[in-house]
Amino acid sequence: MTANLFAQTDRYTLAGFVKDAVTGEALVGTNILVYNDSLNFNQPPVTGTATNKFGYYVIPSLDFKKYILIFRHLGYKTAIREISITGRNQSETFSIEMISEDIKLQEVIVEGEKQEKVLTSTIDIPPELLTNLPTLTGEVDLFKSLEMLPGVGKGSEISSGLYIRGGSPDQTLTLVDGSILYNPAHLGNIASTFNSTALSDIRLIKGAFPAEYGARLSSVLDVKLRSGSKEREKGTVGLGTINSFAAFEGPLDSNSTYLLSGRYMYYDIIQKNFDAESTTPRYNFYDVNAKVNLSVSEKSVVAISALYSKDHAYSPSSVEDTDYDIEWRNVNLSLNWLQVNTKSILLNSIISYINYNFISKIGINPASLNSYTYFSNPNLTDLYFRQNAEIRWHQDHLFKTGIDLALHNYDVLYSDVYTEALEKDPYAGTDISAVEAAWYLQAESQFGSRLSANYGGRFYYFGSTRYFNFEPRISVAYNFTSDITMKGAFAIAHQFLHLIERNDITLPTDLWYPSTKNIKPSYSTQYVLGFDTYWFDQSYAFSVEGFYKDMQSLYEFKSSIELDPVEDSIEDQFTEGKGEAYGIEFFLNKRKGNLSGWIGYTLSWSKRQFDELNGGKVFYPRYDQRHDFSIVLSYKIIDELNIGATWVYATGQRYTLPPGQYIFDPVGTGGDPQIQFNYTGINTEMFPPYTKLDVNLNYSFKWLNTNFESYLTLYNVYNRQNAFAQYVVTVENEDGEEVPVIKRISLFPFIPSAGIAVKF
Repeated sequence: MTANLFAQTDRYTLAGFVKDAVTGEALVGTNILVYNDSLNFNQPPVTGTATNKFGYYVIPSLDFKKYILIFRHLGYKTAIREISITGRNQSETFSIEMISEDIKLQEVIVEGEKQEKVLTSTIDIPPELLTNLPTLTGEVDLFKSLEMLPGVGKGSEISSGLYIRGGSPDQTLTLVDGSILYNPAHLGNIASTFNSTALSDIRLIKGAFPAEYGARLSSVLDVKLRSGSKEREKGTVGLGTINSFAAFEGPLDSNSTYLLSGRYMYYDIIQKNFDAESTTPRYNFYDVNAKVNLSVSEKSVVAISALYSKDHAYSPSSVEDTDYDIEWRNVNLSLNWLQVNTKSILLNSIISYINYNFISKIGINPASLNSYTYFSNPNLTDLYFRQNAEIRWHQDHLFKTGIDLALHNYDVLYSDVYTEALEKDPYAGTDISAVEAAWYLQAESQFGSRLSANYGGRFYYFGSTRYFNFEPRISVAYNFTSDITMKGAFAIAHQFLHLIERNDITLPTDLWYPSTKNIKPSYSTQYVLGFDTYWFDQSYAFSVEGFYKDMQSLYEFKSSIELDPVEDSIEDQFTEGKGEAYGIEFFLNKRKGNLSGWIGYTLSWSKRQFDELNGGKVFYPRYDQRHDFSIVLSYKIIDELNIGATWVYATGQRYTLPPGQYIFDPVGTGGDPQIQFNYTGINTEMFPPYTKLDVNLNYSFKWLNTNFESYLTLYNVYNRQNAFAQYVVTVENEDGEEVPVIKRISLFPFIPSAGIAVKF
């Protein structure tokens, strides 16, 4: 196949998209090599590049002559194209569709192929490489898989989000097709809110992220959804013991495709019918992902995405001393317009509507409500507009720029006591609106064969505080040899939305609150230094990375909280402080062979200091973890049969436990004496170490000319009772005396689950 391309200038730019020939899905990371008019592999290529996260590539500065292009992508047939440049247009789009081929996958590479560009603290995860790991629901479990990586915390079953390098879940920016997702996980991180069948590309940046990302302090999770098959109608229906799922995709016409997937977990129904006396929390969730992709032209693509998820965790009727009812809901709608202009500049425009609602009702001894009773209901609504541009003006230099505009509305309802009338009162909460704007500039450069850098900055403006600032970002990498690379990064980041939790309650008490005239934006300064090395023809990869993060203007509740939505201002209940997190991560990855996997270990510290908390002394937040160790193994027995196993050990979550009690005798009121707990410090105690073994068996087969996939999962094999929450209550003993008792809740015991999916 030959393409004749023309230019008026002395140099020529070639650009285009690389896609799957059957599904039309963008092929991220496709390698493109450019040779002179004959294939001589004894000579190096003239130049080369790789496709970005949209499957787009740009090759600038070509001469007027004939070239041979070679396109390579794992799992696809190598494509060879001949290009003749004879001189009319300065640039032209040349796209290609690659044909997949069945190969025996020998590599399970968490960080993808070794790349020369800067990837400090960054992990690219192909979704297909997660399918062999054990999960409770039998699907690809993105969040549980991410928790296996060093630097990502896993110290509690309650985690609903990622605790990365000492940061809380709100400090991780989660993007789905460019749209922000406030709560990306189901309870206990048993699954992410984006359906596994809809995933296309996943990138985790654990710290010091580049200027194109903002609005969060610590880290980034960037997820891209698939577009749906353009070949024919396809579907997958799966039935399991605790959940079921379905996915459908196909062409709408010759230029558009659709993808629709959903699932429902009915774990609470199983609990009620087979373990009615259990104190394990009742839990269910459901979610739906949808996407329509329209190819307007060869240079213009429009995608409309939608996401809806809802979770519900509540106390079983067998528990008498506590009562809780916790729900959260995500709604995300986005329109994404990708286009290439006449100068091969890639433009990406995004408009998104976001709504996140969280309801937490918690009462200890609900028959006689006391100071532990708590109710919060933050309702967050955002309207975002983003415009990004990507320009490769030289083969070794890529420039990115863009603007973000956001309209925020935060409706926050809170109280010490829950009543149904309060929840339905439209005037009971605090309603805050704000405008946020940002402009970023970023360059990715290769200086010679050894040094590469990603550098730039981000200008920020937040309307309600009239806050304007600049955030510099830089990341560099130096290749000592082809198998040894040193990396470092520095970044400053701001965050205008705070997730404020109570230290005296271990159940979820999420209260999202924006910056105002009295509540400052948080900001962090991050430093990262590490190196990567490859052994035995890159069959093994080993990396070490150290990090330090300083955080200012953090907020938490004061010790004595008075939450009356009518009488008290919620801002008066907050106190400002600071924090720091530092540690070192080790990662050994076996990348080739039937047996693959990795070992990760993190040694880290996370600290907080507030003048009005803990007597002004430094304390450890609940997600501080000294040791975090994980082993992940996958073994391909035959092509159709695979076994996977994960084992984790981590320092237990910290919590606040009163070391004593005292009797308060009201004076002049005639009331009865009351037993009060004496809290002398914050998070002075720890849960037992968190440890768990999961095993999974996947088997694919064909029956009646139909493809089936089955799984058997043994979740929490040795039935470790990892703590979900803990609290202190008073009970009456045999002598009629009120004595304090520690109550601990565990979330998921040993659970065998099985299921089967049919693909058509």
